[in-house]
Amino acid sequence: MKKALFLFLLLVAISPLAYPSCSTLDITDESLGPMSAGTPFSHQMNACCGTAPYTWSIASGTLPPGLSMTSGGLISGTPTTSGSFFVCIKVTDAASCSLTRCYDLEP
Repeated sequence: MKKALFLFLLLVAISPLAYPSCSTLDITDESLGPMSAGTPFSHQMNACCGTAPYTWSIASGTLPPGLSMTSGGLISGTPTTSGSFFVCIKVTDAASCSLTRCYDLEP
């Protein structure tokens, strides 16, 4: 009985190492910074606490016309239109954990 209890406790203790938790993955960008139509813009998305490398994508919505995002998380270009744009950006890490954060953009 003691051996079974010891093995159970050992498995509980090492399971986070064998099966990494997705709950720690985070997008650290609270906003994407100020932007203006007609002015060049560049912003590198940042994530932490997951398993690198990270892959970035647009989950929903759209970036302002003139901007694009690479799979490395670099948003760049020159916004061509003023207005309000809503975009949700998704990061996926090497352990297939993912997280989405949404932003209101107003060039």
